[in-house]
Amino acid sequence: MGRVLIGMLIGAFLGGGLGALIAMSNDRDGDIFISSDVPVTEDQVRVKLLSEGWAAIQVTRDERYIEATASKDGRTARLMIDSLTGQLITDDRDED
Repeated sequence: MGRVLIGMLIGAFLGGGLGALIAMSNDRDGDIFISSDVPVTEDQVRVKLLSEGWAAIQVTRDERYIEATASKDGRTARLMIDSLTGQLITDDRDED
């Protein structure tokens, strides 16, 4: 009986730790670039960047990820967006 209880406690501890690790890994990607209940499209990324004043926007898609480059005020920025979640993976816009 004691071994079963110890086994259950160890399993609960490991399961809780794994759950916390998964939750933290989902949060590390960054801010939401476009919030949507459906996958984000290249056109949505282009429109969002245009609305922020970016120009010369080039958007490409590689399976799940959307990559965009754009220019503003003499500088070029690169973004990578997870099309399923709308989260930013990479963002080197230096917005002041």
